[in-house]
Amino acid sequence: MILRKSILRHITEKKFQYFGVIVLLLISIMLYVSMSMAISTLDTRNQQFKESYNQEDFHFIVSEDIHEEQLSAWEDNFDVQLEKRSYTDVEYQSEDTTLRVFSLTDEINKPYISEGELPEKQGEIAVSPPFAKAHNLKVGDSINVNNQELKVTGMMYLPDYIYILERVSDLINDPKSFGLAITGKDTLNNLSNKSVAQVMGEGLSEEEIASFKDNVVENYSLLRWMNSNENPRIEFVESEIESSEAVITTLPLFILVLSVMMVLMILKRQLDLQRKEIGTLMALGYRKKELMRHYLSHAGVIGIIGTLLGLIAGAVLSIPFTNLYSEYYNLPSISYFDWDVMVLVIGFIVPNVVLLIMTYFVIRKPLKQSPLDLLSPKDVSKGKKSMFERLPFFKKGNFISRFRLRLLVRKKTRAIYIFIGVMFSSILLIFGFVTYNSMDDIVETTYKKIFTYDYGVYYNSLQQGSLEEGASPFTNAEISVQQLNGKEDIKVDQKVSIYGVKPESDQIQLLNDDEEILNERAEKGFVVSKPLASVLELEKGDELTIGNAYNDKTITKVVEGVANVYIGFSVYYQLDEVNSFIGYPEGVYTAKWTNTEPGDSGNILYVENKKDAIENFESTSELTRYSVMGIAGFAFLIGVIVLTLITNLIVEENSPSISLLKVMGYKDNEISKMVLNVYTPIVFITYMVSIPIAYYSIDGMMTSLVEQTGFSLPVNLNWFMIVLGFVIIMVTYFVSLWISKRKLKKVSLQEALKKQQD
Repeated sequence: MILRKSILRHITEKKFQYFGVIVLLLISIMLYVSMSMAISTLDTRNQQFKESYNQEDFHFIVSEDIHEEQLSAWEDNFDVQLEKRSYTDVEYQSEDTTLRVFSLTDEINKPYISEGELPEKQGEIAVSPPFAKAHNLKVGDSINVNNQELKVTGMMYLPDYIYILERVSDLINDPKSFGLAITGKDTLNNLSNKSVAQVMGEGLSEEEIASFKDNVVENYSLLRWMNSNENPRIEFVESEIESSEAVITTLPLFILVLSVMMVLMILKRQLDLQRKEIGTLMALGYRKKELMRHYLSHAGVIGIIGTLLGLIAGAVLSIPFTNLYSEYYNLPSISYFDWDVMVLVIGFIVPNVVLLIMTYFVIRKPLKQSPLDLLSPKDVSKGKKSMFERLPFFKKGNFISRFRLRLLVRKKTRAIYIFIGVMFSSILLIFGFVTYNSMDDIVETTYKKIFTYDYGVYYNSLQQGSLEEGASPFTNAEISVQQLNGKEDIKVDQKVSIYGVKPESDQIQLLNDDEEILNERAEKGFVVSKPLASVLELEKGDELTIGNAYNDKTITKVVEGVANVYIGFSVYYQLDEVNSFIGYPEGVYTAKWTNTEPGDSGNILYVENKKDAIENFESTSELTRYSVMGIAGFAFLIGVIVLTLITNLIVEENSPSISLLKVMGYKDNEISKMVLNVYTPIVFITYMVSIPIAYYSIDGMMTSLVEQTGFSLPVNLNWFMIVLGFVIIMVTYFVSLWISKRKLKKVSLQEALKKQQD
């Protein structure tokens, strides 16, 4: 009973340290629970939406019109479900805003109406919620599109546009400039005569899709084929769920390690201070099990308070997290929040079990000693010195230098703790900086230096003849990667495209890392994009074999260079050879790059406006800037907590020495430099070590991201980022010193005498 009462007293005496550890535990559990529940709910909603509303397995577009009889014949022959859908892009209010209007479907990619009802009559339309929110539209409003007055009957979601991207090369959706709508066929025909017909399919395995595709190619001129696992509008949310699983465990685990280490140091310090008490209690008859339970209770109280607060905060935070995710990825709230009991159980049990096990080993050591040994002062009984103190340079220098060195080498656990804490914050900061910079690098390199055209115009049929001045024709087709340096079983999960280009073109400048233009090399062999080179680990001089996706033709060429094109898995080769490889007649092309805005032509499949793509990336950069600020703030918070806890512990442990130094006449600032600033070299070294670790970790993570998304984010770390990160880390360190210095000033002159008497 007496021992139990002393727990509260001990925690109250060290309230700053215990509070700091509880905050670290709270943050760790809160991150784990909130992110796990949000991702779990996102996954559940995604799966339910896919299954309940028949998300497509693939879709394709051909240059000819496909009749319903042909679709029925394919359905019978391949046991597949097919449905035709038309869409058109129209301007809404201004030329900068595009509304993609689809015809209604009954079987595949069925719309989910979250509010209102489906547009069943002519002149009715339903729009996507993000677009409606961005343009302040409500059910019952009337909108004017292409001089047609349309009534908004509802808000809808489409299963093949979970992540609403205008182009598959976009990174982020912008509801202000692009939105979705559905309407009846008659209304769609009245809106525009440039609608595109696509056929959607569902119900085939991967091998069956390949067989069906071959049949389509034999009978029609295929302009585009996209499987669902290659479609970023579908796959982005899957990639987010998959990649988040690593973050969910890694980030909280790192903070949990810091929390456990701090608890162990606090308890070890407490056990050292209470050696005589423990020895006395054992001499009085207290059993070791009772004392073990007593000290384990300290860790238990911290663990229970920290984890319970973390569970509550995480569960509450998961609701806005889930809403944020669902809104960002345009997922309807088909299911409610996924209160995963296992997440709560793991979030409570794992930290407490780890904490108690680690604490057990710390407590067991002093309890192994006899009461007589415990009643003797530890330093006198052991008399151990660090091995570093035997080094010659330790005996040189003035008193202050030797005092600082001794303090540093005798407490290696604290140096390790600072090392881990500073590294954690440093890696977070560098990750934020690199991500921030990568978006700007993509725009500057890919869209300004390499893609010098303004418009990419893709046709719905083969084109031939001369083009306007400055325009450059090219052929674009899907290919498969079959061999690399003679090795087979090469697998690329994303769609790989070949571009047949004219090397003399001014509309594209294939630059490599040395700013060398590789256009002429595309006459001799392949020039590949960064994402493809990254996934296949391609280098200049490798031999690559590609296959025609629509027949058995293959072609093998040497890789002549890697261009800094960071978007898409692409191979660039000369136009005539690519046409021959694909089976097109000589002198034809399927698209052109031009600086002239294309007119209203019926043979245009779609237009890629580079200005829109750049604006899309700049929007992404703006979001990234906010993310970087958040990451920097979080890194600063964790850094301040960790460093303040350790410096506070140092002050407490050295309070007799500090008191003696005060008696000897040293000022507070001088004592602070001797006692608190001793870990400055550790902070500096840790930051320097963190830079290459962070760089290669981020590079590995980006490689993983490439495989999932087809985007390669350049990992460039410049001196400005390194210096800025160093400044932030040092500010964090000195803020923690300033906080601990206040405790140092409160150490009284009588402290040494009191300790001596104890």
